[in-house]
Amino acid sequence: MRPILTGILILAATAAARANVAGGGDAGADVTITKQGNNVLLSNGIISATIDPANATVLSMKFKGHEMVSTGGQHKSIYFSRDGGADFETLPHCTMSLATNTPDVIDVACKHIYEPGKDKHAWDVGAHFVLCRGASGLYVYTVTVHPANYPALTLGEWRMVWSTPETGKDVMEKIYIDQARHWVAPLPEDFKTAIETPIKEITKMTQGTWAGKYDCKYMYNANYSNLGCWGFASDKHPLGEFVVFGSHEFFSDGPTKNDLTAAVGTILTHMNMNHYNGSSQEFKQGEVWSKIYGPFLLYCNDKPTGDAAWADAQAQAKAEEAAWPYEWVNNPLYPKAKERGAVTGQLEIRDLLKPSVNAAGAWVGLTPPHGRPTDDWQFQGDGYQYWTRAAADGTFTIPAVRPGAYTLHAFNTGAVGECAQPNVVVTAGQTTNLNNVMWVVPHHGRAIAWEIGVPDRSAAEFRHGNDYYLPYLYKTAPNELPNPLDYTIGKSDPAKDWNYVQSRYMQGDKPVPHKWRIHFDLPGIPVGPPTLTLAFASADRAKVDVYANDESRPITTVTPEVEGGNALLREAIHAKYCVSYVPIPVNHLRVGANEIMLVQTAVRDEASHVMYDYLNLELP
Repeated sequence: MRPILTGILILAATAAARANVAGGGDAGADVTITKQGNNVLLSNGIISATIDPANATVLSMKFKGHEMVSTGGQHKSIYFSRDGGADFETLPHCTMSLATNTPDVIDVACKHIYEPGKDKHAWDVGAHFVLCRGASGLYVYTVTVHPANYPALTLGEWRMVWSTPETGKDVMEKIYIDQARHWVAPLPEDFKTAIETPIKEITKMTQGTWAGKYDCKYMYNANYSNLGCWGFASDKHPLGEFVVFGSHEFFSDGPTKNDLTAAVGTILTHMNMNHYNGSSQEFKQGEVWSKIYGPFLLYCNDKPTGDAAWADAQAQAKAEEAAWPYEWVNNPLYPKAKERGAVTGQLEIRDLLKPSVNAAGAWVGLTPPHGRPTDDWQFQGDGYQYWTRAAADGTFTIPAVRPGAYTLHAFNTGAVGECAQPNVVVTAGQTTNLNNVMWVVPHHGRAIAWEIGVPDRSAAEFRHGNDYYLPYLYKTAPNELPNPLDYTIGKSDPAKDWNYVQSRYMQGDKPVPHKWRIHFDLPGIPVGPPTLTLAFASADRAKVDVYANDESRPITTVTPEVEGGNALLREAIHAKYCVSYVPIPVNHLRVGANEIMLVQTAVRDEASHVMYDYLNLELP
């Protein structure tokens, strides 16, 4: 018999078995919900989740009897929060209803309604917690609305925090983010003797496996679109917990956007991805806006080793992706599969100066033609974006797209810039075939004299590209190479001789500009000005003086078009991408040995920097 909930609105819904086996299959006990004072308990025989509906938090989530949420220590519960500092706010004074209530699926909705004078953010939020039959995890999604009659809204940080066990037998000692970062992390108890540093997020450990090392939440930043999951697991006892994604359509700013993932004691999901120059959505009074974030899965497993648990979570992500969109979501902002369309085609990339560049593995995506604050998809968060990777032959299919008009974008490793095709119309229940999509990569010259790096919107191929995430690296890395830095085309190694960041250089206690010289030969003087390509993976409060064979006067000063994000201090390998082109006057060149010097002149602020993605010199 189904439990009766007194005083709770139960919305009628059609019973539907889960359309996928991603959460554990359709077999197993009925999903039940029972009241426990002011809280409710969701259970399916595998997961038991205690929810505080008034504050939209998960107080406890037990997986086969193991507690998967911190109930004491620095962090507690699973909760949502908006912004930080004086604007920090959770989701108080919610009312509860059941969006779905069947033996197969129960969807608990905690609705927060804006109250003037009490709330800091003028929007309504419905936080949903969903348990399915046979699932070994809890699905989460939020429905956000800004009605026309509400005051203006600026949406910055919008995240979910999963506080992981900090005490007892269920602590998991290994963190899993990506191939570079999966290791035994500091234990919560190690922080009892840790030493604070001038940067509050960085802590020096004095005990445990990390004694003598620094810990920081920013060291785990990553591109969300490259990951299907992240979280914790253990080699000491068979337990793992991961946040798992079946889609990234609701995240902001496209597939190259990075943000925080996990840290000791927490699994983070930054739905609006505000770090590293993330976009903020601003809605004036009179503007109507709505968006659904999720669903994503708070997944638990019990594999014999941490690595096996991580592999299982990655397989879980593939299963969730195959099941997207979920049939059990009952909300008009979330179209079902038959209410969505698809786009298919074959991308061809033709680069006359680099014939080896092709479309294999290229990012191909659909973005709204009008976003906030710009049509640049790197700064769009108010709507939805749909991205996929092209196959080896360039063919692509973008499934499960909401109907509407989009712009198709494509870019790939090896090519500077991107292509765009507007007015791609997606119709519900239909596949739009674009056939051949041709991108002829533009160039400013007819030959490449030299190049440094690989166009991939990251500085990962340069010095410290494999350990850029280490706290306080920004203080030591610049002085590892001399000032001036001399880089010789054909002899120097970019992985050793070209730093991942150009920032200030310290002469004793005095910061000075770091001069980077590029030495190269020309067999003759070109008939017109060559073009220096400067592709930036990140720039923050930076100005780059460009010299050519005369260090007494720059030929120009480059201010990158896209700046911000504090990627250097926040331990990233990129923020947002842009490209500058600099003509080199012919009268500054000579036959034989030449030199171009780059000087990042902003040195008063230690956060000022550029990270180069790629450089070349193209001859006319």
